Amino acid sequence: MQTPVFGLQPGSVIQDTYRIDALLGEGGMGATFRATNLATGHPVAIKVMAPAFAANRQAADLFRRESTHLRSVLHDAVIRYETTLMDREGRLFLVMEFVDGKPLKHYLGRGARLASADVLTLGLRLAQGLAAIHALGIVHRDIAPDNIMVPGDNVARAKLIDFGLASDTVGTDKSIIGSGFAGKYDFCAPEQFGLFGNRVGAATDRYALGLVLMRVAGLPIPGAGKGLAAVEDRRKDLVIPATGLSAPLRDILQRLLRADPASRPTDLVPLFEAALAQTARAAPGGKPASGPPLSGPPGAQGADHAAGGGKRGLLLALGGGLALAAGGAAWLFLAGSPGSDGQAADQTQAVATARETLAADDPLHAISAQITAGGAENLNAALGALIAYQRDPARPLAGRQQALMMLARMYDPATHDPAHSPFATPNAAAARRYYQQAAELGAAGAAEALAALPTPSSP
Repeated sequence: MQTPVFGLQPGSVIQDTYRIDALLGEGGMGATFRATNLATGHPVAIKVMAPAFAANRQAADLFRRESTHLRSVLHDAVIRYETTLMDREGRLFLVMEFVDGKPLKHYLGRGARLASADVLTLGLRLAQGLAAIHALGIVHRDIAPDNIMVPGDNVARAKLIDFGLASDTVGTDKSIIGSGFAGKYDFCAPEQFGLFGNRVGAATDRYALGLVLMRVAGLPIPGAGKGLAAVEDRRKDLVIPATGLSAPLRDILQRLLRADPASRPTDLVPLFEAALAQTARAAPGGKPASGPPLSGPPGAQGADHAAGGGKRGLLLALGGGLALAAGGAAWLFLAGSPGSDGQAADQTQAVATARETLAADDPLHAISAQITAGGAENLNAALGALIAYQRDPARPLAGRQQALMMLARMYDPATHDPAHSPFATPNAAAARRYYQQAAELGAAGAAEALAALPTPSSP
């Protein structure tokens, strides 16, 4: 007999209707189970929130928000909602479609990547799902590999899941630090870092889709693993290297990954359909090439070298890597490609630490202590707290001035110290931006620090 999780175990029955069959996963807030609807016999997935969190208004609101949004969406590329329940013990249950598959994160954690034609297939499927939710005014805000399920290893059947952070108040939600935190740093759009007016909308999901497809294609994501410091990698349009990608895929990625949300394409489905048609025309026999690359690190070799047709589910040894041809797509597994679970956990902890810092009696003193202590988590938390503090008009003017000066010194070549800055190298242009803002608020010493910076034309 398994140990009960939140009072549930195989055989438990919820409200005389849903029999728990197996635990799929658990976290601090709750757990997800595979279950059976006893009235119909069909399988379902049930997300349960622990009573302690169900009693927390903010946590319960996030849980209910997910059911509210899922109830509105009817599209095969979006997880299907069944019902929401609450029992006498105060546990909240979200009952939804059971997907027999694995999250995209599972494949990437094993070093997987896809050939360009299959990346486009995945992109089209997810674009269709995004079009369905955006048509209802819903913004997911957390498009990332762990929120994309792949049934039967087939990317053409992928589904968007986890709408707990979704918003139907387009363009008004804060991000990263504060009551409306949404997204994972590696897959956040520039506006989620506070750039371009911090206006989060449908274009935010499209940018995140571009980053996911970059990662699936085997390309490194600029700023990955840097936490909030990734803001410097997202200020400009991302340039996609030509090596290893088909021209249609590269073109779509560069359009999705424009820094300014207003410059990104709005109707993605026809873009992906046209790119797939172009890829098919260019392939031998009029079918898209979909095969494993030469062995090597992701992105180092062409991702579209054909290796012959593979039967579904076939495993091929490739000089230290593996290619899994499944569901019509070729998953390419490259040896030595680490997952990012540890980085994600570190980033989540940094956000929590930053929130605690902002709630302190003297946040700036607490931030200074974090900077002095050093370490990635402390420095990322300090950076996030400073960004939030200086942008909050309710904070004292003197405090906002100080926060801007502290941010500038993290970048300033004259004061940069990698042991006490989240940035590995100085950045005079970024320092100039913050010194300028500090000077506009009347901060003492800001004008002098600006004058001391090297000019943009300096070597």
